[in-house]
This record gives sequence, structure tokens and C-alpha cells, in this order.
Amino acid sequence: MREPRDGSLERGGVTLHYVEWPAEPTATREPPILLLHGLSSNSRYWDRVALRLSDRRVVALDQRGHGFTGRAPHAPTVPKGFAMGELVEDVAFMVAELGLDAPVVVGHSWGATVALEVVATQPGLASGLVFIDGPVQGASNLFSWEDAQRIMQPALPRFADFAAAVAASRVDFGDAWGEDLEAFVKARIVPDAGDLILTLTGPARYELLKGLYQSQPEVLWPQVEVPAVVLLALRSFARISRSTEAGVERLGGLAAQIQIKWFDTPHDIPLYLPAEIAAEIERVGQPAAAAGNSEPAAG
Repeated sequence: MREPRDGSLERGGVTLHYVEWPAEPTATREPPILLLHGLSSNSRYWDRVALRLSDRRVVALDQRGHGFTGRAPHAPTVPKGFAMGELVEDVAFMVAELGLDAPVVVGHSWGATVALEVVATQPGLASGLVFIDGPVQGASNLFSWEDAQRIMQPALPRFADFAAAVAASRVDFGDAWGEDLEAFVKARIVPDAGDLILTLTGPARYELLKGLYQSQPEVLWPQVEVPAVVLLALRSFARISRSTEAGVERLGGLAAQIQIKWFDTPHDIPLYLPAEIAAEIERVGQPAAAAGNSEPAAG
């Protein structure tokens, strides 16, 4: 089994931490894969998927306010440091600095919104998009910002010790929980006054949620010019499921070329069905690989 390795880059005074699973020495498959986690998550969320992509270079970013990215004294300023534009620039910077030539960009939940923003607004940067159970249509179509805050901003937890933090994640992930996720739990907590808290602070989460709320997928979907697939969970909260179904109907008219697939799981599809998610990533990456390997006919 290949082990992930940690790395970091500096951009504008912020340390961007990432985890990389190098391709096997004999592998030549392209393009590479860039993974973007959801809110209150981190790069180690992707362990199960990455281990099933052993013939590709795979990199997962700790986005701002998460994991080991932007911890003091290298934290972004509030509010500007957590704007959607900064998240997009982080990805573009990483792609350039790490030599990730036209990666397939994969995002889950809030990270799916960031991935869509990247692919739609940075033409030529990515060769594919895998959008996993994020908001297919803009949240502003569904409720006010005040309502959005009540729905999306539950109280941030405090844990007495690591065992309590593990127990909370075990509840959150249900049947998908496994001891392999303890690395994920370790990366999402920091000490605070004798307890453990999430690395994501309240002010940072507020700004990130504001960017999510203000994002306009309806404008972005028609700008996606690379192979793309939307992967959605059937077992979600009723209100979210209804909005997703409505968004899917709108998406069919906005960008009919984008494929949509449903999975009979809760929200965390990558944890429940990592092999299936890896297969979808591979499938989206195939057209790009074929284009990169093609050569003009001799004249």
C-alpha cells in the first residue's frame, strides 16, 4: 500500500498544506488528480479514494481554515483571506507549483462548489471535473442568508479528548466509519484551553459559507468545457434532496453534456463507495488522457 506524504507551499503568507499519493513507479497514467474536501473536513478524508487510484498522481489540498493549512501564525486574514477568489487562486497556484498538468479536479460538498468555480473560471487549468454531492443550484434560490446561517452554522463542537473526537466522527459517518479515518480526525482538531476544537473557526466558517451562498452554479455550469460528472447521494435531508432534484432539472437545460449519477448512500459517498468514486474519476480522466496521447497525422 502506498503511503501519503505531506507537503506545503507558501502563498501570500499562508501555508498551504497538502497530502500527495505518488503514482506507482511503473505508472504512466495521466492526468493527475486534485481532490478538494468539504467544510469542516481535510485532505485525509480522501484516503480511501486515493488508494484506489494507484496508477495516477493524486494530491489533496487542505483548504483554508482546514487541516494544517493556515494555522497560526500563518492564518489568512478575516474576511478577505477566506473569499472564494482566494480559494480558487490557491488551487491555481498549487497546480502550477506542483506541476499538476491539467488535473481532473474533484470536489465533495462545499469542496464541489470550489471545484466548479475553479474549472468554470480558470479555462485550461483542468482536464475534467467530478462534482460530488455539492449544491447543484445556488443556495440563494432556496432561502435567505439569515435562514442559510441557521441551517448551515450549527454550534462548533468541543471535545474532552481524542477519544471523544473519534466518537463524534463515528456518529457522523455511521456505517462508513473505520479506524482508517483516525488520521482524518487527528488532522481536524487543535488544542484549546484543555479541550480539543476543530481547526475551522467560527469567523472563518462564516466567510466560507458566505462564499458558498453567493456562488452561482447556474452561471458556472455552462462555462464548463471539459468532461464532467455530477455524483449525488439519494439519502440526504429532505429539504436538500428537493433542492438537488430541482437543480438537476435546471442543469439539464443549462449544460446537457454534463452527466449525472445517483448513489444510494448518505452525503459522504466517497467514504461509503470509494471504489465507485475512483472509477468515476478514472472515467472522466480517460478523454483527457486520450487527447494528450494523440498526435497529428504525418502530412
